[in-house]
Amino acid sequence: MAVAAAVLAAATVQAQELQDTLTASRVSADRLRTVMRTQTGLTRLSGEELNKGFAVFSTPDLIKTLQLLPGVASGTELMSGLFVHGGTGGDNLFLLDGSSIYNTGHLIGLFSAFNSDVVDGVDFYKSGFPARYGGRLSSVVDVTTRDGDLYDYHGSFSIGLIDGRLQYEGPLVRGKTSFQFGLRRTWMDTVTIPALAYVNHKDAKHGEKTRGHYAFWDLNLGITHHLSNHDVLRFRLFNGMDRLRGGNDQQSSDDDGGVVHIGDDSLDGVLAWGSTTAGLTLNHTFSDKLASRLGLYYSFNLSKVKYGSRFWSWNGSNDVYSCMEESDLSGIHGIRLGADFDWEPSRTHHIRFGASIEHHLYMPDRSLRQWSETGKTSEEISNWAIGSRYSGEEPSIYVEDEMTLLRGLTANVGVRAALFLVKGKAYALPEPRVALRYDASDVVALKASYTLMNQFEHRLQTTYVDLPTYLWLPTTASIRPMHSQQAAAGVYTRLPHGMHLDIEGFWKTMEHIYEYSGPAAIYPPVDRWESAFTEGRGRAYGAEVAYGWENEKTQVDVAYTLSWSERFFPEFSDRWYRDRNDNRHKFNITATHKFSERFEIYGGWVYHSGNRMTVGSQGKYQATIHQDNKVFYSYDRVYTGPNNIKLPDYHRLDAGMNFIKHRKDGKIRTWNLSIYNAYCRMNTVYADVEVKDGEYTGVSYGLIPIIPTFSYTLKF
Repeated sequence: MAVAAAVLAAATVQAQELQDTLTASRVSADRLRTVMRTQTGLTRLSGEELNKGFAVFSTPDLIKTLQLLPGVASGTELMSGLFVHGGTGGDNLFLLDGSSIYNTGHLIGLFSAFNSDVVDGVDFYKSGFPARYGGRLSSVVDVTTRDGDLYDYHGSFSIGLIDGRLQYEGPLVRGKTSFQFGLRRTWMDTVTIPALAYVNHKDAKHGEKTRGHYAFWDLNLGITHHLSNHDVLRFRLFNGMDRLRGGNDQQSSDDDGGVVHIGDDSLDGVLAWGSTTAGLTLNHTFSDKLASRLGLYYSFNLSKVKYGSRFWSWNGSNDVYSCMEESDLSGIHGIRLGADFDWEPSRTHHIRFGASIEHHLYMPDRSLRQWSETGKTSEEISNWAIGSRYSGEEPSIYVEDEMTLLRGLTANVGVRAALFLVKGKAYALPEPRVALRYDASDVVALKASYTLMNQFEHRLQTTYVDLPTYLWLPTTASIRPMHSQQAAAGVYTRLPHGMHLDIEGFWKTMEHIYEYSGPAAIYPPVDRWESAFTEGRGRAYGAEVAYGWENEKTQVDVAYTLSWSERFFPEFSDRWYRDRNDNRHKFNITATHKFSERFEIYGGWVYHSGNRMTVGSQGKYQATIHQDNKVFYSYDRVYTGPNNIKLPDYHRLDAGMNFIKHRKDGKIRTWNLSIYNAYCRMNTVYADVEVKDGEYTGVSYGLIPIIPTFSYTLKF
């Protein structure tokens, strides 16, 4: 028995060592393929690399990691905006295990919805898109989660300043079926609920009560089953949700002939948004040269805003309440069936081809009810609801061939045929893609690409702030699909001593992009959105430089971007003008150093030219004579053009450190200390021009100070 146990233990160790070796080999191979790939503009990150990066609020963040890359603007500070090569922010394709995600942020953008604890890898494209991707203009963020461990149970637990995370994985059927589970949730409500209870207790004698509650969570579940040596069945489920509620109650009084009458006023608001996705895929290997993946994917994305008020007044004999309820909702259902094939008929050709059909259902709704209550009677003032249903079918096919043309010269040539069917219109749009790579030497490669992209879904918003109050609606018979063309070229080198230097330039044009042109509003109009948004064009161009150096303990990355981003909307201006996120210069430095197995540090300095805003400049006083011969003066500002001022330049320093302890029982404990904006630079979020005594003064307002955070993680 002892011998048998020893043999079994040795076999288990050998299997585990083999598994670890394969994992390390795969990560190394992925990095090598990133360098050797034909496409331009591709960055590949592993889950381990995401967890090594800077952690805002001590939580690693996928989107904020991508914001550090050249060619990417972040928009409003601390938000999860992604404006790639002059993009609009709503033109990024986010895929989680093949399912589309529209709501990608928690806490109004402070966190991304992707839990790095379960992420296996990320492919981020900003140019040179392969033909297998489509539906967006500016970027592709393709996120895949890990399979669970087939042999051992293990996981991690982490708690930080705002949230807590739990990850656990292991076999369901040893060697055949595994699971992967990840849960992240804020614990802020455990503090705010008792804090508000204390405040309300103190204010109870004044008749005041404040209500507030916020929570977010996301859950990832993956099950992998090996049907045979050639067939793998995978199921993936994701649910992420945010819910913010606030309001207050207070008392009002009215003195009626010496008698004081008292009534209650109340306000209440709810903001909820999130995504749910599910996917079932079957991977089959026909031979060493041919493999396939069949998949059924579902996604649901929700954004909902509700607001209500109840105000008291005294009419001399009765309590009168003026009541109002408003609801705004945007929901999107999507279901896709796809088949992808991977075929290598020879050493000089690697062919990918496939087809899919996706059904979209868009459900924007808005309702408003106003009524009054007097005693026991109720009188309806207004009650209306607007609900629309838009559906679209999006079948597509693609084929791409990564081929060797000559020694040292490879090409990825492909085409995607996209079709979008809506009521009264059918759009058939071919999308050719070409990428070339020439190896000038063993360490120098030249690359170039051309891509044509179309987007059939439009993110409609009335404000630049990253709030979930936007609508996603489809191309219609009168609203055309957005269209972009992009060319990129560059030189990519692998230098001695673990260094690399990449230089890339790009030129991009965008047609049929839309911006809001209606009256000031938080929520876009549901019933007349096709007339409330105006059509225009965009263009962006620039150059990017990325330098890196890495050895066993240290990694340094330096990125610089010189770029232009411009818009032309005839309704706003008769000439091209700078986009809000036209950051002429962007410069980032990030570094990590591992002193020992127990201590490592990291830091990053971020700089970019200021964003732009539209403000009134010089104006004139306008005299108005009323019937009583009184003269009133009003000051009318003059707007010289959209985005006519540049805000102050943005820069900050982030730093962090990990204290790691390997315990005797095999568990790993990590204390993380992170500092956001270490020298407390109050970067401008908003600016205005003030006029006093004929003097014009620009005033800027910063909101985000230094933010120190910490977290505790235990891997078991």
